[in-house]
Amino acid sequence: MISVLLVDDHPVVVEGVRRVLETSDDISVAGVAHDASGALEQAKLLKPDVILLDLRMPGASGVQATRRLREQDVRSAVIILTSYGDQAYVRQALEAGADGYLLKSTPPDQLISAIRSAVRGRRQLSPELLDAVLEDFKGLAREQTRREADLSDEDREILKLTAQGLTNREIGRELGRSEIAVKKRLQVIFAKLGAVDRAHAVAEAIRRGLI
Repeated sequence: MISVLLVDDHPVVVEGVRRVLETSDDISVAGVAHDASGALEQAKLLKPDVILLDLRMPGASGVQATRRLREQDVRSAVIILTSYGDQAYVRQALEAGADGYLLKSTPPDQLISAIRSAVRGRRQLSPELLDAVLEDFKGLAREQTRREADLSDEDREILKLTAQGLTNREIGRELGRSEIAVKKRLQVIFAKLGAVDRAHAVAEAIRRGLI
């Protein structure tokens, strides 16, 4: 049997989820908590396979609760079950150590399937959140790449204009810089990207998602 701890401060939600889970013959509700401190206490006592955790609760959020659970080495799979689909919340929850993020509108069969998958170590996301979350993480990856390349906003603007085929003089005109200043800056950009010429620099910038 897969044991589940339900954590939500709304009794109606707890009862509704309990009824859904009771339709499955391989899932049992081991306990209930109504806030973050209760979740920590019950998690240590019951050692459930899965914790279904609300995002907004009295005292501490589901994200904060997840972080505390991980800090205290609770091994249960944690799935945030919430009404809030903002991708910033999703990112925070996953970064805190959650194994899934589901909306309360998730159909019963998908919720049960998600619990089973979480026990097998698979991360779960509501399908309607997937595209936004992937785009969010792609954006973070691009930003990390930009930081690692140590390119300024002006460097990337120079690369964009270079990619459009503008000469150093034309780029200088666009940015209010001298032709010589643009040429020198391009040499610095080449060094940062490991490029040997303009075409190579543009290709490398595109490959890394810098422009």
